[in-house]
Amino acid sequence: MNALSFPGAVANWWRVSGRRTNRRTTGAPPTRRRGTRFLLMLVLGWVMWGAPSGWSVFQQYVSSHSYFAVTDIAIEAEAPFSPEEILTWSGLTRGMSVWAIDPQQVEARLLTVSGIRAAQVRREFPQQVTIHVQTRRPVAVIARPIVTYLDDSGESFTLPNQHPELDLPYVTGLTEVALDSVTARAALVGVLPLLPLATVWAEPLSEIHWDQKHGYTLFLARRHLTIRLGWETAPEKFAQVGMVLARLPVDEGASAVVDARFVNQVVVRPYLDDQGVGARTPARPL
Repeated sequence: MNALSFPGAVANWWRVSGRRTNRRTTGAPPTRRRGTRFLLMLVLGWVMWGAPSGWSVFQQYVSSHSYFAVTDIAIEAEAPFSPEEILTWSGLTRGMSVWAIDPQQVEARLLTVSGIRAAQVRREFPQQVTIHVQTRRPVAVIARPIVTYLDDSGESFTLPNQHPELDLPYVTGLTEVALDSVTARAALVGVLPLLPLATVWAEPLSEIHWDQKHGYTLFLARRHLTIRLGWETAPEKFAQVGMVLARLPVDEGASAVVDARFVNQVVVRPYLDDQGVGARTPARPL
């Protein structure tokens, strides 16, 4: 008996043995019995084919057997990605051998998709694969020709198929700067402590404008105010600006500049715009 005919002979012998066993009442389910048979076949192959070439033939036979064909791919995906998208990006298909799947390679493939923060792939023998994907959580929209988001770790990312923009503050001033540059990364990390100010001041933020020379300037969603913070992001400065905002009258037609770039001082002055306050856009701050 040669090496190629041995696996078939062993399989036939076990099939006959299986039919005889079925005549009796056994406690092991069919799946467990089949798994035991393969384990014993593996041991027999190792004993009879101790040589590396024999083991290679046996390994090839087992890996191509239909018993290990994937029948279930369980996907746990967070919005905005669908299980169908995750399956496509993973490169996995039902029917492929579970032995042919390298979880680390599949994880690396998924992490190339912008918007995916973490991926975990697990093989569950004999016929199942589980994929769990964590997505990046957007906290702001970066004004770019392509819709780009900022996540809560300071990383920028895009989403496939240009998903609709969310109701989030805009970050402007980085249109001409490469987002993977040291300058842009530092600017985006500096944006993160400014986002909670919407809660501290009880005023939703409309825009955070970054300038390489002058630092950060903030705009509110419900009031025509320009808040110049510069490079000052200390909690004490935020508290000072909050006290000033509480004392300013809420007038939809009035606009003013709140300059907080001074030490222990906040200067407020009216802003005169010949074109009207409605002329400001995220690309044209006050």
